[in-house]
Amino acid sequence: MDFWKTVLGLVRRKFIGPPVIATGLLVGALVFFLLPTHYQSSAFMVLTTPAAGGTQDPSKNTGLTNPLLQFNDGLRTTAAILIQSMNTPEAFASLGVVEHGPTKVLINDGSTNPDLLGTNGPFVYVEGDSTSYEEARGVVVRGQKKIRDELVTRQKELGAPESTFISVVDVVSASEPEALLMDKFQAAAVAFVLTVLLGFAGAYGWERTVVARSRRKKWPAEDADHGAATPPARPRTQFDPPTVKITPVASNGNGAPAKTKPKN
Repeated sequence: MDFWKTVLGLVRRKFIGPPVIATGLLVGALVFFLLPTHYQSSAFMVLTTPAAGGTQDPSKNTGLTNPLLQFNDGLRTTAAILIQSMNTPEAFASLGVVEHGPTKVLINDGSTNPDLLGTNGPFVYVEGDSTSYEEARGVVVRGQKKIRDELVTRQKELGAPESTFISVVDVVSASEPEALLMDKFQAAAVAFVLTVLLGFAGAYGWERTVVARSRRKKWPAEDADHGAATPPARPRTQFDPPTVKITPVASNGNGAPAKTKPKN
């Protein structure tokens, strides 16, 4: 209880409470403005089959077929293959994304986007994050182009007829980058709270030190005896032995008492 009384007292003091809170606001504002602003852009794509299907000439039993469409769920399987191939250090490097750099890219089936929850199709979702407004959208555009080139290259390597090639269609093109300010607000709030807590903790420690010093000055004997004050003298009773008062005798320097002159 004394702790909270002391804290409330510190908050009410005009030379402690307002300066600590003002310092917290200043630190929070500095954190908000000094942290770099991140921008985010995204694109959403879907894989589609050609109008003629996955076989070059369906009327012939020996017609050439696209191997990627021979799976039970060929488009989703192909989308998964593309996503896995794009989530490699080599693929990121080709997009200009380096580890611990200012630009990040996320490529998946849209499971990380709340707006796409519940979808179950051959989708590819590309999201770019950067401290640069232009680079946030630029990495998404480069990622889309890389996915299309990767898909064409794999189909050519498998010997699929060009007329059966799977294509990638934009559902949502690369969006205009949006500033992400929530992270900056959260960092500023944390800085404000920590500054205020540290400020009042320091003021509380200083207050307790001042109180301890004033107590030592007020009761030095008690502090010297570690809190055990000297008890008061007990009043004398009739059963106590008589007190003998000894008067010192002057000496002549040789150990014998000095002779005193008689008074006239």
